[in-house]
Amino acid sequence: ICLILSCRNLLEVKHELARFGEYAQIIEWCADRMDNAANYTKESFLADALEIKKLCGRKPLSIDFKAHEEGAEAVKKANQIMEWALDAADMIDLDADNPELDRLVKMAKRKRVKTEISHHEFDRMPDRNEIAEMFLRMEKTGGDILKVACFAAEEADTYSLLEGAAAYSQLRGAKPIVAIAMGAEGQVSRICAGDFGSVISYACGSVP
Repeated sequence: ICLILSCRNLLEVKHELARFGEYAQIIEWCADRMDNAANYTKESFLADALEIKKLCGRKPLSIDFKAHEEGAEAVKKANQIMEWALDAADMIDLDADNPELDRLVKMAKRKRVKTEISHHEFDRMPDRNEIAEMFLRMEKTGGDILKVACFAAEEADTYSLLEGAAAYSQLRGAKPIVAIAMGAEGQVSRICAGDFGSVISYACGSVP
């Protein structure tokens, strides 16, 4: 179980970890949700990251930072922060379509930081074959964990995701995966995806 920290400040982070940290095996900090995220310098970012790392104790810390604005400059800033994260995180979460993905994965390997490569479909659920092919394509990035999250409009959509995940996981040499069906109809995937090869389930505390 991975506890998601979508907090606005360090006080909220401390509160979430104090209440829910014991139930999780991994902590993921969504650094872009912080009130001061737009003004991060390397020094201020690492100060927050290292403080959160300390609060996590022995639990691995994953760091994610998404660009909330369109355009090359926003993506460049987000990738710069992900570079800084390599000095504090045990793992970083990178979008599969990130133009700097190859460079960031190689940097992470040099620093012995794990990488989770993520692909999201926010408005549809591909069929099981397409999902399995997504994992195969993402495998070529060199990432350590491959994550596919797609929107489930109906219960059958969740089974498409799980079947596609299972099809990939059964291949020889398959990498660890995460399969998430987003939306109310996909909630069952948070519980049973492990039976289909998924290695992480995500949960939030009091901060959605």
